[in-house]
Amino acid sequence: MAPSVESDNAWLATRNSSNMEVSASESARDVMPLYQLTNAKQIAQIATGSDADIGGISRCHIALAHDQQGDGFARFYGTVSSQIPRNASLERSGYAAFRNKSRPTLFGSESWDTSLYPYLLLRVRNNLPQSSDHISPSLRSALHAHDQSGPAVPRAIHALGLPYPGLATDERRPLFFINVQTDGPVTTDLYQHRLFLDHSKGDQWQSITIPLDDFVLTNTGVVADPQVAMLREKVLSVGISVLLDPPVLSEDQSEDSIPPTSHTTENRTPSPLRRDEAAGRGSQRSSAFDFDLGIQGIYVVQSPEEATKYFHSS
Repeated sequence: MAPSVESDNAWLATRNSSNMEVSASESARDVMPLYQLTNAKQIAQIATGSDADIGGISRCHIALAHDQQGDGFARFYGTVSSQIPRNASLERSGYAAFRNKSRPTLFGSESWDTSLYPYLLLRVRNNLPQSSDHISPSLRSALHAHDQSGPAVPRAIHALGLPYPGLATDERRPLFFINVQTDGPVTTDLYQHRLFLDHSKGDQWQSITIPLDDFVLTNTGVVADPQVAMLREKVLSVGISVLLDPPVLSEDQSEDSIPPTSHTTENRTPSPLRRDEAAGRGSQRSSAFDFDLGIQGIYVVQSPEEATKYFHSS
């Protein structure tokens, strides 16, 4: 029996639909937006938090703003303070953060599969331009490590921008970090990487790409050892935090793997890689800093070149 006109039309519709899906997949293959923050509806899907939630005095807000071209973006701003109020139970303070809200489903929480995208891309700008970073790019390049199961110390120095004994730094300002949470067995695990801004660009928009394999596993502000590879097939949330103190190594982790310098054998100074409770309650007890970061979106991409093409064509 010859096929009917209706069945032919149905077959053509199915074929065209399939072709459209392939085309859409092809066009989205190089760049996949995780979320964009260009209007009020999108910003409503963002959650914020700070040490004020547990007794601190840091404050943060996220709101819609517009640049000179009239384009919308999220303005993440506030003040981070290391001051610990009297009678407060917290040991450390000085942080604020945002992330996308959880997306519950009947079978858990919705997640992103980023396994085909090696890089995270952020479109950001610093509304409070500062002087340049004191940690040299050459140091970060020399300590670059893609092995997610490699030694914790060199990975932490590279990814988190941590100084070590003998490396001078007078950095006393808020530090931006990118936080990735996956659908792993430990809900307090975070994969973190320092958000290094090019301060020479002032308040211009910057497209920053970071290899996902460079992120370092931390838990409650402590670098995990051994490191575990990120479950990139199930990314639950991505966000940015503002910290006065970077993540540190736990007390039982040895300093033997910290790169040696001429200053590490004599007059050794406390390592910022190691948690120092006394310093946490004293050195920056009264420090307070304003921050103001603009964010247009967070994406995953195939390469830094694709990121450049994406924003030039958009």
